[in-house]
Amino acid sequence: MMLPKLMHIRMFVAVYEEGSFTIAASREGLGQSGVSAHVRQLETQLGVLLFARDRAIVPTPAGHAYYRQCVELLRMHENACNAVGHRADPSGGTLRIGMIPTMTRSVFSRALRAFEALYPNVSVQLTEGAGSVMATAVRRGMLDFAITQRMTYEAGGTFGLRTSLFTRTPAFLVSAPDSGLPHCDPVRLRDLKNLHLVLPIGRRPLLEQYLIDYKVQVVQRLNYFESMLGAMDLVRSSHWSAIISGLFIADDLRRRRFTLNPLGDPILWDDLLLVEASRKPLSAIAQNFLELLRRITENINAIPIRIAHGKQVASIESLGPFNKKLIP
Repeated sequence: MMLPKLMHIRMFVAVYEEGSFTIAASREGLGQSGVSAHVRQLETQLGVLLFARDRAIVPTPAGHAYYRQCVELLRMHENACNAVGHRADPSGGTLRIGMIPTMTRSVFSRALRAFEALYPNVSVQLTEGAGSVMATAVRRGMLDFAITQRMTYEAGGTFGLRTSLFTRTPAFLVSAPDSGLPHCDPVRLRDLKNLHLVLPIGRRPLLEQYLIDYKVQVVQRLNYFESMLGAMDLVRSSHWSAIISGLFIADDLRRRRFTLNPLGDPILWDDLLLVEASRKPLSAIAQNFLELLRRITENINAIPIRIAHGKQVASIESLGPFNKKLIP
């Protein structure tokens, strides 16, 4: 019996993850007929059908079992190549990153400046967007990794992805500077009257569940608001409020352009995830950037966390390392 070729396995994994020969062909840079031929050869060698090909491409039980092993095989092969110097020097190259606005507004620029000082020959390309879009781009090899919010993906949307907790940041109620609420004091939403709430699309399921669980009465909702910056602009000059991640509004804690109050009793935690492809490990470049990104994120996030736990300070200007080291 001939052993399957690595190319056959790659094409099978691509079809399995994308659920389509056409999309798999685009992802792998081959024609659809070529991808189909590789998969059929693999099935012939194994003596089993890996996909049912009726109206849709559906993995068979054998396909599901084979996929789990193939992903690990491809990852091990990539690690082996890296071990013998097959990949480019980590001091150069291109790094492609996807992030949601929560990360790009307060964290990314600081991480980029620190990274460029250490690796001036690495080109960093940033794509900002919704979590599901970023996840798809990672799976298809268009991004090296992404930082997204925890969310419910469409059916099959997690195939080919590894996710792990990147950080947890507390949610804040953001309202106009003349809202009458004491800046930075925790608030219980169920105690607030006349609450008009903007619910940005990406975090709406998390927020809706919180409102239901803790019996929060909302006078009016503005749903399907796509832009977090647009929501902030609306809030600043109107009766509307929004619930936004502490990382996103970290710089605003000292600027007083808004009234910011962490949600208390209980705190609402927003989980941010690191999303990477299952079939290959992160490159040395990506790991180096992530290490910097984690450190800077932890530094910035420490202040919203401190405030969310009710550990107030005499002055926001005395918040310490966050102001001195990370705010220009």
